Amino acid sequence: MKRSWVWPINVAVLILLLGASGMGLALAQDFDQASCDEFLHPKRVSNGKEVGPESCLMQETDVLFEGRTFRRLDIGLDGTVEGYLTKEGQYREYLTNAPDLVFPQTVDPGPVYPAIARYERDKGAAMTVLYPLDKSAWNGKMWVTAHGRGRSFKNESLRAWNKNLDRTNPLDGLNKYDKLMLSKGYVLVKTYRTSAEGLGEIEATLEDGTTVDYAAFNDTARYIMDFTEVAKKAIQRRLGRAPARTYLYGHSAGGRIGRGLNYTPGLNVGLDGKPAFDGILADDSAAGTWLPVVMTEGKDVLFATEAERQAFVPHIDVTHQMYNREWAPKRPDWVSSSFLQNKRQNAKILRDKGLTGKHRMYEIRSISHSGGENRPEGDVQTLNLSLLMDRFIDILDVWVDKGTSPPPTRSDWAELGDVNGDGVIEYPAISFPEVACPLGVYHQYPPGRGGPGSTFFAAFSGDDLEPLDSRGVFVDMNHNGIRDHRETPTQAWHRLGLLRENETLTQEKYGACVYEAAEQLRKDGFFSSRTAQWYLENAKKVNPKPKSLME
Repeated sequence: MKRSWVWPINVAVLILLLGASGMGLALAQDFDQASCDEFLHPKRVSNGKEVGPESCLMQETDVLFEGRTFRRLDIGLDGTVEGYLTKEGQYREYLTNAPDLVFPQTVDPGPVYPAIARYERDKGAAMTVLYPLDKSAWNGKMWVTAHGRGRSFKNESLRAWNKNLDRTNPLDGLNKYDKLMLSKGYVLVKTYRTSAEGLGEIEATLEDGTTVDYAAFNDTARYIMDFTEVAKKAIQRRLGRAPARTYLYGHSAGGRIGRGLNYTPGLNVGLDGKPAFDGILADDSAAGTWLPVVMTEGKDVLFATEAERQAFVPHIDVTHQMYNREWAPKRPDWVSSSFLQNKRQNAKILRDKGLTGKHRMYEIRSISHSGGENRPEGDVQTLNLSLLMDRFIDILDVWVDKGTSPPPTRSDWAELGDVNGDGVIEYPAISFPEVACPLGVYHQYPPGRGGPGSTFFAAFSGDDLEPLDSRGVFVDMNHNGIRDHRETPTQAWHRLGLLRENETLTQEKYGACVYEAAEQLRKDGFFSSRTAQWYLENAKKVNPKPKSLME
């Protein structure tokens, strides 16, 4: 089988553009583990029991990144956290602090029990904190990250707290988004938690005295909040002041935690009485849920009061359009089985409740659950979402800090994208230049990489059949419903209306298309000037003619 030489344009973007140097450098200053109990905050009382972090251990390492020295703190905590569980239902294992959202939306029969669960640093209850040693290099703000579902000590996707650091590569474990936050001057707090259920890893005691071992911290906002308070105190001690702003980034189940925090009245409150998180960036929230709905006697009562709406903090939902699986649990009729429809419905409900001023949803085409944040540099099979995340981070910050209104919500659903109801979608989903000016298509279920969460790039090679994905299903590259010959780029551009009849795709026409697409994203606020310029320069180097047709 011949392969086209033509690949997407984003091959080395992060290397050249964002300066996210790969490995970093561990400096001579290393410290053995020591107590960090000084960073603990007083316990709180929940259902007559004291809960919170009990013991803190820490390792310190100095790291050089982008010419600046950072102190890396690897912190492990032992302690307890409160939440709610049920004994039956598909989501019974979700120790949650948003029970009014979770259990009605999964139709778990209940009853719902208050519970207290224990976490252990030797089983992965930990966080990595990085801050610049030069105080002037700190912008005074902090990002906290929450990963998705499926991690545990038992399945070896979590490590004991003191095993997260590789001293030969001290930036190992930081993804592209983490490095963006460091590059912009933020303190970074990367949290780790057991987020795989039913493994017997976490012991929880219910209000009735029953002890269960099926729970996980997949949806436990209080866990993230407690770790955040410890990190805040560490930064206050080390840099002389607490962060002026604290933001939460969550992917998948971590994004769902962000929604639960913002949708549960009275939950997003820190020890100082102010919002624990000043803004939330929810990246492809799991199953598109939780939806901002609480039903009481057949009526939705969530955000019914001005006080509740005022407590809602600025919130961006990043929607990966291609990740559109079917949601298996039982659900009420106002929750969809479609992940994508839930993501879209979430934005509509918030809009209808008068929260457009504090919420945006940005839908992105041709990207599945992974945004390439953990893929190696040069990977061409997944669109490089960090190029948009670069601006999403800035957009949320100036929204919170200065009240600067973000770009409007973007979606291919007319309900959201057609703002004046004239039948024309004024604000469609976002297309990368690779999608607006395609040399092939991205599809799910990549060969050799399995499931629907990642993608594979199939080129318009003109010399082979349309490919099969890992399920053996053909990839309908030209959308005609049958498996047939792959188009050439020129044929595909004719079909898409990007070329006039009898025109041939040339390097000049390709470069002009890429320039227009990148420049429009810059004008719309989704690309930095640096990113748009990178696309322009690199488009000049691409020959869009398939190798099979080159003499």
